[in-house]
Amino acid sequence: MKSKARIILFITSFIPVIAFKMIARVGEASLAQAKFATIVGLILAAVQLMLSKKLIQHTTYLEKAFLAFLAVGTTWVYLAPPNASSIFVENSTALLYFVLFLTTLIPQLFYYDPFTFAIAKQMTSERVWNTPHFRTINLHLTYFWSVIFLVNFFSTWLGHGEPLFSILVPLIIILGIGFPVVRIYPKYYLKRQFSPQSIDASLIPDTAKELISRMPMGFDPEAAGDLKVEIQFDLSGEGGGEMVLSISEGKCTFREGKSYSQP
Repeated sequence: MKSKARIILFITSFIPVIAFKMIARVGEASLAQAKFATIVGLILAAVQLMLSKKLIQHTTYLEKAFLAFLAVGTTWVYLAPPNASSIFVENSTALLYFVLFLTTLIPQLFYYDPFTFAIAKQMTSERVWNTPHFRTINLHLTYFWSVIFLVNFFSTWLGHGEPLFSILVPLIIILGIGFPVVRIYPKYYLKRQFSPQSIDASLIPDTAKELISRMPMGFDPEAAGDLKVEIQFDLSGEGGGEMVLSISEGKCTFREGKSYSQP
């Protein structure tokens, strides 16, 4: 039930900004419309945040970023002079992309979870959340989204809010590059990390005796500590015989014969 709520709330987290843009830009896009749009968006963003806290006891960076953006926008259009207010209305899309850029860049710099953590946790099993690979993948994807949002900011800003540069180009980048990379990169990363390695056949022991004789090569003195013991092997068949592994004073040695501790 909670996983479904997370997915639904992730989708609805975009509604406040969508409502703001639709109301602010309809018709002649007057200052009065902008004031109404920011209030509606701010209320919806606040409701979204409260629902997330109540239903899943968690809020995402995305929800917080949209709420902050609309709170600043509301303050801007209501308290700033008309000329300054129009700057926000005309450049709201560029400013939104810049807020998203900061949201994807800043948290991990202060040792908080990366931007994509909350979304990735909805799509993966809980047992992998604390693995180093999960965090590394999300850090890479978070910085990737930082670049995406920064490119979209410049596209919108330099394109002076024209639909081609503020809507079409960003959508192409997000849908054509962003989402495919999010789907492909985790598998690509894990495949590279765990790609099968060729094994030198000469390193494989031919007999059990040879295998035991090589065991001191993998000995870990720290794990052994003060352990003092002799392990007796008595192997039958070809290549068998009596042999001993001796562990003492942080060393492991191999010899043929019987253990000294045996009568």
